[in-house]
Amino acid sequence: MDTDIVHVLLVGGTGRFGGKLASALLSRPGIHLHVLVRPGTRGESLARLAEHGVTLVSGTLDDMRSLDSALEGVDAVVSAVRGPPDVFVDGQLRLLDSARRHGVLRFIPSDYALDSTDPEAGSAFMAAHRRVADAVVRSGVPYSFVLCGAFMEAALSPQSQVFDFERGLVSFWGTGDEPFDVTAMGDAARWVADVVVDPRAVGRRLEFVGDVVTVNEVASLYEELTGQRLRRVRRGSVEALRCHLARPRPAGTPVDTSSSALSLLAQLAGKGRLHEPSNSQYPRHRPMSVRAFLQAGWMPRAPTRGEFSVERLP
Repeated sequence: MDTDIVHVLLVGGTGRFGGKLASALLSRPGIHLHVLVRPGTRGESLARLAEHGVTLVSGTLDDMRSLDSALEGVDAVVSAVRGPPDVFVDGQLRLLDSARRHGVLRFIPSDYALDSTDPEAGSAFMAAHRRVADAVVRSGVPYSFVLCGAFMEAALSPQSQVFDFERGLVSFWGTGDEPFDVTAMGDAARWVADVVVDPRAVGRRLEFVGDVVTVNEVASLYEELTGQRLRRVRRGSVEALRCHLARPRPAGTPVDTSSSALSLLAQLAGKGRLHEPSNSQYPRHRPMSVRAFLQAGWMPRAPTRGEFSVERLP
């Protein structure tokens, strides 16, 4: 592992996945974590981070001066940014520019989704990821990409437009036997914490997969574990789903809003799946399966706007 990387700046660390990243990075010996927070932001989660020695840095992605200040003395940047294009794309490009000028040793952009290099993967969602990825590669900044398919927490919730367990409903396109890749947020975060200090990961696109399942398999698992029957509704063919995904989305649609559904739906349409998992390169992690995820009694819900979900730290 790369002992040169000590000071890591986490951007987007107060979000749902960002909280998992903060916990994973804090648990990694030798890392001193910095978290970028908006001016005036307060909350229990931030207080917990400060108690654990995290350096809270005030700044925003649209203020280059604050980014330059936040990057002083930082060895690596991990982004968990979500939002509309002016945040997800433009904001990350400003962050990348500041990282380049400060000579950071590693930059991990906010990806954690599908293979956006898939030539069949269309949609504005994938295009936003490609635009950031292309800029990162061209920048000359040492980078790593981390892909993990769809997050279980989103893919198995009503956000996905497929699974709505509370209403006892599963709706899908195709046969229900189309495979898709899912990973629990906590597992993805632990892999990121390993990758950011691993010199083998420089210049690489690393794929990690927690489980590979189908809609029918997930529905059957839920029925087996709960004893509740689900109503299954077929919404059309895979080709109909591809047409649905090709429709223009309203201008300014946040990337996080669309990604919850599209990370799953695109895979069901045969786009963006991960084919070369790097799990075996980090053998100390045993990712959670969908069965274990459902057995854990996780109840899907969407976070409220502005909610901090930083995992409670030990």
